[in-house]
Amino acid sequence: MQINLVYEPSVADAPASFTTALEYAASELDALIANNITVSIDISWDTTGQILGLSNTENMSLYSYVSVVAALKTHAGSAVALAAANALPDTDPTGGNGVYLSIAQQEALGLLSGTSSQMDGTVTLGTGGTVLNFSTSNLAIAGEVDFNGVALGELSHALGRTGWGDSSFFSLMDLMRFSGPGALVNDADATAATSPPAYFSLDDGQTSRAAFSTTSDYYNWATSVPGDAFDAVSEAGVANTLSAADQDLMTALGFDVACFCPGTRIATPDGEVAVEQLAIGDAVMTKTGARRIKWIGRSAYEGRFIGGNRLMLPVTFAPGALGEGIPERALTVSPGHGMCLCDVLVPAWRLVNGVSVTQPERVESVNYVHIELEQHALLLTDGAWSESYLNETPRNWFQNAAEFWHLYPGEDVPGPPCLPRVEDGVALQALQHLVNTRAGLAPVTESAGPLRGEVDYLANGVCAGWAQCLETPDAPVTLLIMRGGEILARVVANRYRPELRAAGDDRFCHGFAVALPEAVGDIVARRALDGAVLPMAGMAMRAA
Repeated sequence: MQINLVYEPSVADAPASFTTALEYAASELDALIANNITVSIDISWDTTGQILGLSNTENMSLYSYVSVVAALKTHAGSAVALAAANALPDTDPTGGNGVYLSIAQQEALGLLSGTSSQMDGTVTLGTGGTVLNFSTSNLAIAGEVDFNGVALGELSHALGRTGWGDSSFFSLMDLMRFSGPGALVNDADATAATSPPAYFSLDDGQTSRAAFSTTSDYYNWATSVPGDAFDAVSEAGVANTLSAADQDLMTALGFDVACFCPGTRIATPDGEVAVEQLAIGDAVMTKTGARRIKWIGRSAYEGRFIGGNRLMLPVTFAPGALGEGIPERALTVSPGHGMCLCDVLVPAWRLVNGVSVTQPERVESVNYVHIELEQHALLLTDGAWSESYLNETPRNWFQNAAEFWHLYPGEDVPGPPCLPRVEDGVALQALQHLVNTRAGLAPVTESAGPLRGEVDYLANGVCAGWAQCLETPDAPVTLLIMRGGEILARVVANRYRPELRAAGDDRFCHGFAVALPEAVGDIVARRALDGAVLPMAGMAMRAA
């Protein structure tokens, strides 16, 4: 999906980070919803300071109940979508009044050909008397309201997550609010913004997925889904992300919520199972036997926001890239995903060679899923051993992080890794050489051409910096760290330096860092090939 944000003049009065943060939220929905549709949403900034979020779905059109149900069944792209469509009653619950659909829903369900030139919805955002957190990486800052969650909630309203609840007009959401089996709740008071208790159900009210709020916006969740982007109330200091309930709701509303790598097979005690069919509590095979899935984390990104970003773009291993029949078929993982090679874990992106292990420069969108067990372990995925989720990556990067916090309050403590992780040095160079040799690639040979780089840190028993040969920029430079004529350490400059990448420098994979004895005295870093000296940066500190 492509969301076009149309900014009103009032946005000029918004904080400088407003548009960046809003476009990030829009990209999350873009990537989450896989339908090939384009929607337009009008954006305003509240200059009064009274509004936190306000939205409307514009230009909805009326369809017969029968035609809507038929379209839902025809376009169901997942088990959840089909179950929701099949659960709708044969007898028209609207009494012949029909169902109103948003433009986005009409396009997703094939009821509107082409792309509409009309505005899909309007959204007004503001501070609402709060302090807003516009960060897109740290969503939970004490005393600040997570703007990303507010934006996700309001944008999704504009897409069609809305209704009337008055028994006269019906949206799809009005057909999913229950007080009991087969008992719809459509007697809310729009004037007072109150509603009797109701819950979201995918099976005609037999089971509840989440409870709706009875005050404020009764098409948002009550506190039964804490820390959720679709909650009625945004608490300060809480990350409000997209949960599994949110994704199920958007699916039931007619949208195709994307899955990660459809067809990727995970080994279980009963044979291989497609990753999209796994659920919490299912058993999977690990190196040490069968274990139950504790949680499944999901994240999605719009391609236009991650183009050229090697730390976000997917990595694909061709059959046999890691060994004979390993993997058995093409396997695509997130770039930081640890692959088991020679009894260590290697981040997938550090093995990219352009032949047997590839990474595109751009994608339309990407969706990742991470399986978490009670303990970090190796999973057999398409015949290759790779790691389960180890919660060293911030959990709030997942769109359904709130689901974990709800299921396991207070348990989000990183556990020990099942294997050492190799990310630099001679060990990484050897593993890269192993994979490249299998691919028939000639070794990358270092030359004695012009050397650039520097030692930019020398203190506390650590020597660090970066080095690159201009003549052979892809070949890691081997350095000797010396004191006088004594070699203290031999190091390969192939370490990832995140601060250099953040500065837009192409040398971010040419760093090094090595521990040295204390009180080392004067240190010199020389290229092993010819003794060329790496200069000391002005900021470097001399050890005593």
